[in-house]
Amino acid sequence: MPFIRVRDGQSLYVRIVGRGQPVLMLPGLGMHSAHWLPFILPYLGRFRFYLPDFRGHGKSAGVRLNQTDVFHNHMEDVQDLIAGLHLHDFLLAGISLGGSTALHLNREAGLHGVRRYLHIDQSPCVANRSDWSHGLFGLRQDELFGQMHRLGDLLDEHAGLTHLGELPPVARREAAATLAEVAVAMSGKPLLKPLVRQLLASPGQLSKRLPLTRLDDCRAYLRAYTVGSHDYRQALRQCALPVTVMVGMKSPLYAPAGQMAIADYAPNARIVRFHKSGHAPMVDEPLKFIRELGRFLHG
Repeated sequence: MPFIRVRDGQSLYVRIVGRGQPVLMLPGLGMHSAHWLPFILPYLGRFRFYLPDFRGHGKSAGVRLNQTDVFHNHMEDVQDLIAGLHLHDFLLAGISLGGSTALHLNREAGLHGVRRYLHIDQSPCVANRSDWSHGLFGLRQDELFGQMHRLGDLLDEHAGLTHLGELPPVARREAAATLAEVAVAMSGKPLLKPLVRQLLASPGQLSKRLPLTRLDDCRAYLRAYTVGSHDYRQALRQCALPVTVMVGMKSPLYAPAGQMAIADYAPNARIVRFHKSGHAPMVDEPLKFIRELGRFLHG
């Protein structure tokens, strides 16, 4: 069944390919299930992959977020998918948002039924704290979180609208300036700044080029990343599973030192460094990613 019903009565799309040991792979923000396909192709003969589209993405694009904490929302969906797909003794992988969702599940309920876990380019603590400076955007967090808060306030002023493209021109230009700064910080690619500004100036192109264009989704993610308790470090001490941590050593989002610190908490962690990669090792070093994914799959 490609669509699985979750607890609020909505149905999420799950792409299912391959045969053998079950593997549940959780996507990052803006990803959809097909993005995994080139990297799992060599392993379809021995593993059965379950690739969900999160709410608001891919073939689940029409499913709305229904909680203020998107991490908890996605976690509950993952619990329902595991139950609906009858998964047990399975492997779990998560990249970025998918990684935070997996860590949220570990903290709130435990990774029951999971044999091994693969964590890809995500910090175990999203916000900086007195004992932690490796959260989202690292030392620039206060600056960029301030911009994200202002963007949230701007979107709140237009709560009656549905999509970014419906914002009045002045508000759209202001939103574009902030989104451009965040996009450059996330990607480490300054050339994205004029591209994002141009997209916001052309509402007709938004839905084709940006993964999130609904104002309610944008507000929810802005709140989730800038407000809330998403510190998963101590819970990792109770995770006895083998954990593989893939780290983009040039990641502009999460400092490699913070990602590698997972090994200071999880008692059975292995660090795999991608020295030429940013936030998406499978894009920056695809052959190495495929090889290391195989190493994780085969244990």
